[in-house]
Amino acid sequence: MRTFSAVAVVALSVLAACSNSESAVPASAVSTASTSIEPVASSAPTTSTTAAPVSTTTIPPTTTTTTTTTTTTTTTTTTTVPVPGPASEVFDLTASSVLLGRSVEGREIVAERFGTPGGRRVLVIGVIHGNEDAGIQIVDELRARSLADQGPEGIELWLVPTMNPDGQLIEDRHNANDVDLNRNFPHNWGPIGVPGDGQYAGTGPASEPETQTMVSFINQLRPDLAIWYHQDANLIIPSSGRDGRIRALYAELTGLPIADCCDGGIYTGIAATWARNELLDQSAVAFIVELPGGVLPDDQVIRHADAVSTIAVEAETI
Repeated sequence: MRTFSAVAVVALSVLAACSNSESAVPASAVSTASTSIEPVASSAPTTSTTAAPVSTTTIPPTTTTTTTTTTTTTTTTTTTVPVPGPASEVFDLTASSVLLGRSVEGREIVAERFGTPGGRRVLVIGVIHGNEDAGIQIVDELRARSLADQGPEGIELWLVPTMNPDGQLIEDRHNANDVDLNRNFPHNWGPIGVPGDGQYAGTGPASEPETQTMVSFINQLRPDLAIWYHQDANLIIPSSGRDGRIRALYAELTGLPIADCCDGGIYTGIAATWARNELLDQSAVAFIVELPGGVLPDDQVIRHADAVSTIAVEAETI
């Protein structure tokens, strides 16, 4: 977990997750038009049938002028960012590699499929914060095992090395729009900070192409288990029920403590919380693993890859 700059916060609810949440329409100028109707003169002679003198009545000319005035109206329209739904993208989930989308700067975001087609779907995301990228070491180990046919049986394993390639390239927490992608997911999104702030949440829920990419993909994939890797808190947040038991097993297998983490962050718009609360079935599990800082030693990489394989297989009975 990095130390973030101060943020401007609009009253938000605090979730139990760690590093995990107009223009006026131009007025149409309408001219004022005056229309004059030509004068109409009318003479109507009247003749008496008696011996009385004949009298003639002349009606004076009448002029009617109609003036039409149009007022100018200004309408202000506020544009909100639409949140992608399940039909936003259609991915080929039978392919071994799927291009999910592109980052702000056009870099590919890719998912790789291994294991048993039609098996229990397990999704692992190596990087969401660009400067917290040790998770990609675990993804690489899982890929190498799968290519050697050493992956867990009965599991359809999906690996996304990074969903923030722009930030990862320059070791920055944010994407290229200066947005903290783990504050940009639709669930309980809040307008945190401004560009340049550590936890800037973007202009609206799922405003970023990287977030939209993952929302669309997970909407279609519907994994039974999803894991996001972060750093540097070195822990797993506790939970309850099946979710809590799976987290506890992962912690036991890796030696990570189960502990709360409160460092003053604003935990809204979190990826795992979105998946858990608004997308996945009630029995599905999505959680964050907070790795220690720096590059992981080989033995820790192996331990975490083992833990993913174990909980993937045992999750059905937990």
